[in-house]
Amino acid sequence: MFAGELSARALTKTKGIHDAKNPYPAPISVAKELFAVDADRNCVHVELNIEGSGINYQHGDHVGVWPSNAELEVDRFLNVLGLGAPGRRDAVIGVESLDPALAKVPFPVPTTYETVLRHYIDISSVAGRQILGHLAKYAPNPEAEKFLREISTDKELYAKIIGNGCLKLGEVLQLAAGNDINARPTAENTTKWEIPFDMIISSIPRLQPRYYSISSSPKLHPHSIHITAVVLKYESVENPKVGPRWIYGVGSNFLLNLKQAANGESAPLMAEPGKDLPAAVLSPAYAIAGPRGAYREETVYKVPIHVRRSTFRLPTNPRSPIIMIGPGTVSKSIIS
Repeated sequence: MFAGELSARALTKTKGIHDAKNPYPAPISVAKELFAVDADRNCVHVELNIEGSGINYQHGDHVGVWPSNAELEVDRFLNVLGLGAPGRRDAVIGVESLDPALAKVPFPVPTTYETVLRHYIDISSVAGRQILGHLAKYAPNPEAEKFLREISTDKELYAKIIGNGCLKLGEVLQLAAGNDINARPTAENTTKWEIPFDMIISSIPRLQPRYYSISSSPKLHPHSIHITAVVLKYESVENPKVGPRWIYGVGSNFLLNLKQAANGESAPLMAEPGKDLPAAVLSPAYAIAGPRGAYREETVYKVPIHVRRSTFRLPTNPRSPIIMIGPGTVSKSIIS
């Protein structure tokens, strides 16, 4: 089952068991920041209402959060493909699978270019060497083609530029074409690549859920799932092509956006030009209302989730001996 298929079921409000094939849009009841306002980092605490959903959980289970890609990366990729104009990005398209081994197209159709890039394929991860080699033949000029072929065949060069810079595929294509990847992408400052959209769909992995340990007790909060997560933001290693850059985790910054929206906060966004603010207070912008506004009802925002069962538990027999190890420490305890 693909991510797109499960999202399709969520959009059509399919009833039944809520799992990885049918996530539940859980309303946010509480969302708050646990760190100080002037802290260098963010720690988001979100409480999700699961009453009436049929979802239950136990100690040790994980909750899977289905995020979207940041709007900046969606805009970047649309402009790289020459689809950034309003009439193009939201054009309705149909997709058919020509592979008999695949039962269905991995997302609901008909759809739009913008929807596919925002909700269904992972354009936010570091670009892989293999796909760069495949896309070299679509380069807009010989220099861009040479760059992609070199970077896809030279492991050390790839690690130095792409790995150290944590460059996403859209950024690599811009960099190869000589564009400024630090500027907000537009049709004017982004070179168009003639890459067939079916190549994009088939080559880029599906956007996957981010899993978090549930920080609530099912005995105290049987109708609520709590997530407590430090927001991932860090500075990359400097390399010859791009200087040090701030990298933002997809799932935790998605939750930070939801926290800000749920509380009516107008947080500074990294995509806004002219913001001379420390990166710790900046965050990517996300389309948190979801496809067709499915994850928002007036001022209440919802998070598409499912629970993943854990097998890492204490033995049911309290007399069973266990070994307890504190990760990151040298202490060990044996309980009989």
